[in-house]
Amino acid sequence: MNKPKTMTEYAYEELKNNILAGVYKPGDKLTEVALANELNVSRTPIRDALQRLGAEGLVTITPHKGIMVTKLTKKDVQDYYQVRKMLEGLAAKLAAENATETELALFREFFEGLEELFEREKGLDNYKDIAKKNVEFHRLICQMAKNDVLAKMLENLASPITVVRSTNWSTFKDRKNITMEEHRKIAYAILAKDSKLAQEAAEEHIQQALETSMLAVQDEDD
Repeated sequence: MNKPKTMTEYAYEELKNNILAGVYKPGDKLTEVALANELNVSRTPIRDALQRLGAEGLVTITPHKGIMVTKLTKKDVQDYYQVRKMLEGLAAKLAAENATETELALFREFFEGLEELFEREKGLDNYKDIAKKNVEFHRLICQMAKNDVLAKMLENLASPITVVRSTNWSTFKDRKNITMEEHRKIAYAILAKDSKLAQEAAEEHIQQALETSMLAVQDEDD
């Protein structure tokens, strides 16, 4: 795989993918020196990448205390997923209604590739590639929905949801298997242009993710 154009971009993508895949878990402390050694880069691109991740809410930077992967409370999780459930349901519904035949063909091709990847890597502890494809799955649905306001709202929820998902998949090993089956239902409904079923499948998928997340996330006073 070719590295991005700059070392900062490379560091940003690698760190973000590690958070996405649960390599760095919520609450884990991160240091510039350790990360620079891990990625074989200088501290400057690491520092810049961490600042960017901090702006996205994926890491928390506290002066004089350091940097850690953002840790959400149960209230945070509930708030995020309640909104996301409605938005993802609408996105799936609109995708089934608005996608062109060309878009559906590309979506089918993508999903077939996702299923092949899943079969190859479902038993691995490192699920970076599956996690990235999972994000792409939802992005394609949003793209087919053709609603710019909806796209911006879902984008704002993307980083917090990434943190929660990494906790889910690390804590509950079967969750990624269940997620794949839920994605299959959403995909088939969209490809069949069944907007009602697509919306129901998407909302059920997010509801299941919420319930799992509430079990995975521990508040400080639990």
